[in-house]
Amino acid sequence: MDKELKRTHSLAYAFTGLVTLLIGIGIGRFGYPPLIPAIVNEKWFTIEQAGYLGAANLTGYIIGSVSATLLNRYVRSVTLIRIMLMLAAFTFLCCAFRISFPLYFMLRAIAGVTGGVLMVLTAPTLFKHTSKEKKGLIGGFIFSGVGIGIALSGTLIPLLVNHGLSITWFAYAIVAIALILVTWNGWPEGSNERQGVITVNQGSGVRFWNKTIILLIVSYASNAIGFVPHTVFWVDFVSRGLSLGIRTGTQLWVLLGLAAAIGPLLTGFIADRIGFAKSIRISLLIKAIGVVLPLISTSIWSLAISSIFVGSLALGISSLAAGRTAELVSDNLQKKVWSYMTVSYSIAHALTAYLLTYLFSVYGSYDMLFTIGAIALIIGSLTDYLSSKSAGQFVKNR
Repeated sequence: MDKELKRTHSLAYAFTGLVTLLIGIGIGRFGYPPLIPAIVNEKWFTIEQAGYLGAANLTGYIIGSVSATLLNRYVRSVTLIRIMLMLAAFTFLCCAFRISFPLYFMLRAIAGVTGGVLMVLTAPTLFKHTSKEKKGLIGGFIFSGVGIGIALSGTLIPLLVNHGLSITWFAYAIVAIALILVTWNGWPEGSNERQGVITVNQGSGVRFWNKTIILLIVSYASNAIGFVPHTVFWVDFVSRGLSLGIRTGTQLWVLLGLAAAIGPLLTGFIADRIGFAKSIRISLLIKAIGVVLPLISTSIWSLAISSIFVGSLALGISSLAAGRTAELVSDNLQKKVWSYMTVSYSIAHALTAYLLTYLFSVYGSYDMLFTIGAIALIIGSLTDYLSSKSAGQFVKNR
């Protein structure tokens, strides 16, 4: 059976992947933070409880990332993806009701699990049926779904909250269900497969762990570290640190989200021409420039460029990393390796967020945060270069 997407169908399949990540992560994860003020103002929960609900989602995301390939051994890929999508929509519906904190915590954790599973399975499931020449474009299209969710969280969602918290959650559920139905049959023929049991030395003798893969994982984790200053502190830095007000901070966050929606398409387009490895190295360095820009100038133009660079490459690098994984390992290993990369990213992001929050509470220095982020990205670019250099010793299992 031909495993390459037909030209006329490739974007349709990619749209299915976009919708999958839009629901699982764009709404399931990034649709929650803008609701925190309403949750507190409407006295559903305290600010501390609202914070714990955010942590519940991140914890669930890590669990989902770890368990995705294990679940895929027993449940076929597309079937599992559909189950996770429906489960995510169900959690949105349940969150529309004012229920006890433990139940709400459980719902947010389940939403995190669905996001983790969908992140691990979506791209490899489509990449396996995508021609080499289109992996960059298709990957960019898929990951732009997360960026669209971030952009919506800063634009349409505040308008919905004005009509009530329950209405907003109902809207999430309705949109998710509608998109699930539209893309229900949008997966490539033959993509609904189980994950085979992976041995250390499988098939023609390709090792599961090798220097190339380990360095790529380190590079991807460095990308997560470099993203923390903007994901956690950016709006606060602009609003309070620079005394520009919450409106300017929010506008720059929306700009970051819009860039995140477009960035994966641009990086994918470039990767199809110069290769994934080189694109990752260049993207990490450009992102480092974006992170360090506020140390050079705090003019609006500088802050805007920083938002664009960091936003466009945050998910752009994720798309490139997924494509690079598909280049380096065989089809039967893609989901497993991408699972480890996703887990390393989420853990590095979470631990760095706690560490930088502690450092900021002690030193009160935004400059320190941006410096740490930029250094991490430069290290990531270097380790990706070393990964690429060692890739010549890697024999691909086909």
